Parts: sequence; C-alpha cells; structure tokens
Amino acid sequence: MEVKSQEGHRKRLKERFNQSGLSAFLDYEIVELLLTLGTPRRDCKPQAKEAMKRFKTLRGILEAPPEEL
Repeated sequence: MEVKSQEGHRKRLKERFNQSGLSAFLDYEIVELLLTLGTPRRDCKPQAKEAMKRFKTLRGILEAPPEEL
C-alpha cells in the first residue's frame, strides 16, 4: 500500500510534464515518468533511481540491451 505522501504522485508528474516538458525533470524523473506509462498502480521511483545508479545516465538506460533492464 502506498503511503499518503505518494497519493497523486503520478498525476503530479504528468501535470508537471504537460506544463513544463522534460526540461523541468531530473533524469531519474524522466525514467520514472516513462515507467509509469507501462506499470499500473505501482511506485516507479525506486526502479527509476536503481536504473540511474546502474546505467549512470538517461542515455545509458535508453541504450541498454533489453535483457539488462
């Protein structure tokens, strides 16, 4: 169960994207936003941060072989 502070987090991410585009996001937030598109009802921030830690950059994640993701 998500904690109270996480309620509406996905909605806020999408609203921020709609208002400011990706330039307002940190790399892990871009990854998190992308993960929310294919991961229903789950907090994606931990996976996004782990991917950034492992692959170092957004480009590293996007260029990683699927079997490593």
